[in-house]
Amino acid sequence: RVAEAAAADGRQQLVRSLNRLYRERPALHALDCEPAGFEWLVADDAMQSIFCWLRRDRNGNEVIVLANFTPQPRPDYRVGLPEGSAARWRVALDSDAGEFGGSAAYAGNQPQVDDIPAHGHARSLSVHLPPLATLFLVPA
Repeated sequence: RVAEAAAADGRQQLVRSLNRLYRERPALHALDCEPAGFEWLVADDAMQSIFCWLRRDRNGNEVIVLANFTPQPRPDYRVGLPEGSAARWRVALDSDAGEFGGSAAYAGNQPQVDDIPAHGHARSLSVHLPPLATLFLVPA
């Protein structure tokens, strides 16, 4: 029973954090019905079951959403960055964080941007992607 209560508390905290991020980052919703508000960054990694997309608002602010749908961690997962994207990124929300009842496998994890081509772009970022988790990245 204690474990069930802790899990429920973790889910509630995750929903609160997601709602806060949604309010604070208009890029997550501002252009929902317009092509300029969404760009696939990784839509074809079926082997690793990973999807990644970028959201933009009217002012060009961006959020990257990176989801791992497998129980396998993906250390140093590389994602191509469109030209003009930020030079530095940080993890704003990690669904695998301990506060949400996750494993905190990569607590403190921060992306590294390099001039390494990936997914058709000249620059890319590398990040440790926890198992069965979603990361929300924002410019640092």
